[in-house]
Amino acid sequence: MDELMMRRLAVIKQLYNQGLNQSYDSEPMNGFCLLSFHDSVEMFMKLCLEIRGIRKDPSFTFYDHFNKIPDLQCKTTMFNLNKKRVALKHDGSLPSLLDIEISRTNVTDFFNQNTPIFFDIQFSEISLVSLLKYESVKEYLSKSLNNLKDNDFENSIINSHIAFKELFFCYKEDKYIGNYFEGNQDIISYSGDLNTSNEMERCIDQIKESFSNIDDIIEILGLGIDYKKYIKFNILSPYIKRLQGELEIRNGIVVEKVKSKREYKFNIDKRVKSNERNSKFCFDFVIDCALKLQNFDFEINELLKS
Repeated sequence: MDELMMRRLAVIKQLYNQGLNQSYDSEPMNGFCLLSFHDSVEMFMKLCLEIRGIRKDPSFTFYDHFNKIPDLQCKTTMFNLNKKRVALKHDGSLPSLLDIEISRTNVTDFFNQNTPIFFDIQFSEISLVSLLKYESVKEYLSKSLNNLKDNDFENSIINSHIAFKELFFCYKEDKYIGNYFEGNQDIISYSGDLNTSNEMERCIDQIKESFSNIDDIIEILGLGIDYKKYIKFNILSPYIKRLQGELEIRNGIVVEKVKSKREYKFNIDKRVKSNERNSKFCFDFVIDCALKLQNFDFEINELLKS
């Protein structure tokens, strides 16, 4: 399969994932998952028509896909999905929780059955990594995905967290905007020459740490990342430190000068449960963050003179 085809499948899977997330929202907003589910299924069927060389005329309907492609599975359940979608979009009829659960199961089954038939891969093997912008992020996420397939959950979590760090480094370097998110590092200073007690020193250290935590929170929220998911992701994090590189001044801002690939060292937190569920959560979280940053993106040369 060529890269373009994989990217198109990745877009379909992302739309399916969007519906999956919407299906767990509170009522009545969870009902809109039917629209995302239906769109992902329809896009998939159009792709199946294309690879089979079947021309689609203007009068082609959702139901015609199954007539033109006899080996397309799950005809009955997809007809039911279409009826629920029409009832929601055109009649304003909100689906019940049971309708949503059934649709979620049926659409998942549709992709799991049909993807191997038409594309010779499992639906779970379609990677959203191909949609990402930064090569270093894609590299570490590819490693994480391979670790996940090999049941090496510990290294999968490590590579997902390194990918997350790479994502922020790349995004800031690309835009030169690190100073927009960093707080004032000189708010609290301590020379060590003051005649303070040990209690005062500890108090100052705690205040400095608190400001550092606030900076992290502002950065995460400012970039539109789900903070509750970030908390879970952070709990699963090993201790990761990037090896310091050289610095240079660029546009009046001190930035990291990277001569070669960034390197990291890490220590495993043995309290973390390195299992498939937690590994997959970390991988999906980084993918979601990367796609959100790309959702509103801009080129720095569109704003600043060179």
